[in-house]
Amino acid sequence: QTEAKPAAKPAVEAKKPATPKAAKTSVPKPKTPVVAPKGLKMNDTVKQVEETVKKATAEASEKATEAFKDMNVRAKAAFEKAGEFAKDAAEFNKANLEAFVESGKIAVKGAQTAAQNAAEYGRKNFEATSAMVKSAAAVKSPTELFKLQGDFARSQFDGAVAEMSKSTEFYLKLAGEIFQPIQTRYTVVADELKTRMAA
Repeated sequence: QTEAKPAAKPAVEAKKPATPKAAKTSVPKPKTPVVAPKGLKMNDTVKQVEETVKKATAEASEKATEAFKDMNVRAKAAFEKAGEFAKDAAEFNKANLEAFVESGKIAVKGAQTAAQNAAEYGRKNFEATSAMVKSAAAVKSPTELFKLQGDFARSQFDGAVAEMSKSTEFYLKLAGEIFQPIQTRYTVVADELKTRMAA
């Protein structure tokens, strides 16, 4: 026996491409003509518009010219003030710098004097200590040695207190001298600002 073959599938029909639809065309509507108001002709209207435009242009040009003149006057005044301000600022900064330089000079001179004072005090201490050592070598009893050491300690303490008082007074005076040029400059600036604010 022979087996029955399955029936062949029918072929799928190819789809036909869709035909494009015609685009809708809109017909423009006719514009309504501009009609001049009754009693006026088209030429009269055009002349009126031209005259109005000319008048407005002339007024605008005149206003612009006046505005530019005013701007020029103001700009000139501003530049003159700026020039004066720049000159004043340069002089102001120069004076400030000179005050700081003067303060620096005083500080350097004071430091040199302080160093000389310290060196002098150290030299005196060394001489006093050397003298005490020599005296201690010549001592013959412990009592004399204790007395010598006590006197030396007392003199050293008194000398240190006197030197400290002298140094404090010196440094206070030096600080006042250092800040004097800056203080003077500050007073001048404050007076100048008051004068400018009042003007």
